[in-house]
Amino acid sequence: MAEGRAEGKAEKVAGQGGLLEADMKSELAAWERATKVLGLTYRGLRVFLIIASAIVAAEASLRGSEFAWLAGWTPILALLVAILTAIDTWLKPQQKWRGVMESRDDLKDLLASAEGETDRRDIQIRFAALRKRHREANVD
Repeated sequence: MAEGRAEGKAEKVAGQGGLLEADMKSELAAWERATKVLGLTYRGLRVFLIIASAIVAAEASLRGSEFAWLAGWTPILALLVAILTAIDTWLKPQQKWRGVMESRDDLKDLLASAEGETDRRDIQIRFAALRKRHREANVD
């Protein structure tokens, strides 16, 4: 009878380990998506700001050239540059991107160290601490 309870307890712990691993893999997938989205957003925003700022700065030169049509866009581009620069300063996508990449890499390391690990509680504690650190650093 005691053997049956011990086996049941062992199956329960193994099942919880499977849930923990699934939870970690799910979080890893989310952080990998966030890394791609933040990377594309950051780089796209920077490229747009550079091009739009250059067009605004060259407005007078553009008026007499074959690109005169761009000069008509300068008021809108200047407004977009001001708005997007403020948003970039406020949201800090580069810092968030770096933070998410760091969390993602740390979670990959944790998953690798969890393979074959029998002390699931230690892995669970480390995962919870990583999640907490990630949310404090990268989620507004």
